[in-house]
Amino acid sequence: MESTARQARDEWIARRCQLGEPEAFADLVCEMERPLLYFAQKLLGNEDTALDVLQEVWLKAFRTIRRLENPRMLRPWLYGTTRGLAIDRIRKEQSDERLEHAYAERIVSATDEPAFDEEDAAAVHRALDTLEVKHREVLLLCFLEDMSIAEIASIVACPEGTVKSRIHHAKRALKAALQGAN
Repeated sequence: MESTARQARDEWIARRCQLGEPEAFADLVCEMERPLLYFAQKLLGNEDTALDVLQEVWLKAFRTIRRLENPRMLRPWLYGTTRGLAIDRIRKEQSDERLEHAYAERIVSATDEPAFDEEDAAAVHRALDTLEVKHREVLLLCFLEDMSIAEIASIVACPEGTVKSRIHHAKRALKAALQGAN
């Protein structure tokens, strides 16, 4: 019986929201804020993040409640929205963590490399000037602009295999030029 009464109350609040009744959305928030916050917090493991997600839930609900086809399904709809936004947040945080980890690894590996001073940089610039243009351009795009082989191939208008070959030959030529300068 309690479930039927709750569904009836949900339907009543949803229909009031859909009609644009001023106090209806406040009633909805009053009714659902605590259980949705608890649900989000259990999914995310952090109250602050759960509060952020819940704020997104309310914004989304406010914007889209008029399109809710079955007002009796208000509660499952809100829980589904909360779940979806929480999962999106988890995925974003995991992605951010992976990026931060990769960046930290690059920084650590960069600090393991020998020091590179202004004199070394000048020598590299001079050595680059001695390379053929087709080799110089692929090195610049690959290492200075951090572009993929596919991106470089589209820029220089040649197949990816050719780009790989040019990078290989350009590295060898740059190494020879740097060794010849010493």
